[in-house]
Amino acid sequence: MARSRTSLCDALTAALPAGSKEQISKNTPIWPAFKGKVRYIYTRSRSCEPLYSPSPGCDPEQTQLSSHFLTTSVAVVQTAKTSIFMTDLLNKQQEGVLGIGIEVLIYSTKHTTTLFVSKVDTTGYVVNHPPSRIKIICTTFIKWLVGIERQKHPNRKVVVSLFARAQSQYLFPGSAENGLKRPLDDRQLIKWWAKVLDPLLDTSASGQPRSASSSTDVCGYLTIPGYSKHELMSYLPRNEHQHARSWKPGHPLLELSKTRGLPPDAPPRSMLPRFPDDPKSRFMQDLDDEVGLTESYSVTVSPAKRKSGRWNNVRDLDRFWEAMEFRQECSSGRVVGFLWVVIDSAEASSNGELIAENGGSQESANSCADSDRAATPTPSAKSSPSKRKRKRLTGPVISRQPRLKNGSSSLTASSADLDTMIDSQRGDGLLISREGYDKAMQTLLHLDFANVEAAARSTTKWVAEVASSCGLTGDWGVDIIGTAENVGAGDRSREERSAASNEPAEVNDLGGMVRKKKRKAGESAVTEHQDESKADAQNAVNSLNGAAVRKKPKAAAT
Repeated sequence: MARSRTSLCDALTAALPAGSKEQISKNTPIWPAFKGKVRYIYTRSRSCEPLYSPSPGCDPEQTQLSSHFLTTSVAVVQTAKTSIFMTDLLNKQQEGVLGIGIEVLIYSTKHTTTLFVSKVDTTGYVVNHPPSRIKIICTTFIKWLVGIERQKHPNRKVVVSLFARAQSQYLFPGSAENGLKRPLDDRQLIKWWAKVLDPLLDTSASGQPRSASSSTDVCGYLTIPGYSKHELMSYLPRNEHQHARSWKPGHPLLELSKTRGLPPDAPPRSMLPRFPDDPKSRFMQDLDDEVGLTESYSVTVSPAKRKSGRWNNVRDLDRFWEAMEFRQECSSGRVVGFLWVVIDSAEASSNGELIAENGGSQESANSCADSDRAATPTPSAKSSPSKRKRKRLTGPVISRQPRLKNGSSSLTASSADLDTMIDSQRGDGLLISREGYDKAMQTLLHLDFANVEAAARSTTKWVAEVASSCGLTGDWGVDIIGTAENVGAGDRSREERSAASNEPAEVNDLGGMVRKKKRKAGESAVTEHQDESKADAQNAVNSLNGAAVRKKPKAAAT
């Protein structure tokens, strides 16, 4: 029996704040609860290009890809704009204004499931009172997807991967011009993403009570090209987690290659994933072009390159990250951070060790079994059962409506299929075709969010475009209201917490931490003598001798 899971809307409702019931300080207003609409579209898993380049002599890994896109919107009157001129369009508009968007691509292979956070962007129209609504929505959505993948494949290793690179806008054109958006710089963005992924370290790998032997099943990693391990520590969260889980400076690529069954001396191009619009992927493509390697393995330099599958100057992963420092995207004052969170289970770790020991024996065994099966002679035609005779049809002919072939790939769907495509009661999202998903993303990238009226018009157009692709009419969003109490209490400052509890703020006295410079024994005696002489000089009476006194000459008598 399948375990029941929480819907996305229920998870967001439970995570978003319900609003502050009391005033934290005199200068802090009472914050209202988050109210908005959630629109979530996703595609079915389909075959795609391999995420990793195959090792020499090995077949590419069969990879499945599914796309997931979540947006949240707020009503026009609840936007961060202080004064809005309500036009007829804004008064009649019901879809609200898009405020947050996040896209996640899920790559599934035989051994791992990789969640790549492709794009995250905001329009600036969502009032971002502390705690951050954007951070809560991103964390909850990623955790919800991780929970679904772990429930479907409990023995697989789940990897959450992303790269942090500051940019004014990713998904919402014109949003950088409305004056409400506050983009973070490179260093702030890396720290922000580390805080977003930090709650994943509290994930239970198997759902069972954990033992001390399996206390390192979840770990976070951070790599910034050109930064040492000591410099990376300032970007990592300092929160304490159960089972001594923590963040580490570095990357998990060697660990993941071992899980995939690669030998330790495998080419680095076989250990690095190729994500879309990723600085690593562009650098890997340039290295492939230098030696004539392509994804189809058509080598134009020499047969030796085809046999080894290695680059000229980059021979291992350490050299790859050193060379990434000099790329244009990671130099000239720009900082790009690469983050991972690896979630493993006891079953997956044991299977990964067996796969690493056996190498490619499993694939070879399967191929041998297939060849043996092909070599086995088939039974004669006499031994096969006779074909069943079809009875002659009689009676009235009942007409039926024609049905399109291969309807799953079309942009429209029948009314019977819509019940399985969307469940507005649970809020698990809208299942959409690959063509419809691409059209929805392309439509979003050609809209305008420079002001409230343009953003409202663009939101209505995008919602209608997605609905028409699925054969729906009207708005398909789900309303949510935050119900979480005391969210982000730990994010308050010391003064805010003391004001909320009516306690005096603690004064930070640093007097005991000031160290005086120690003097040597010889210097102390000389200094004391000098101090005494200075004191005597200040207290002594200044008397002048007779030679120093000038008398006024007397006038000559006449």
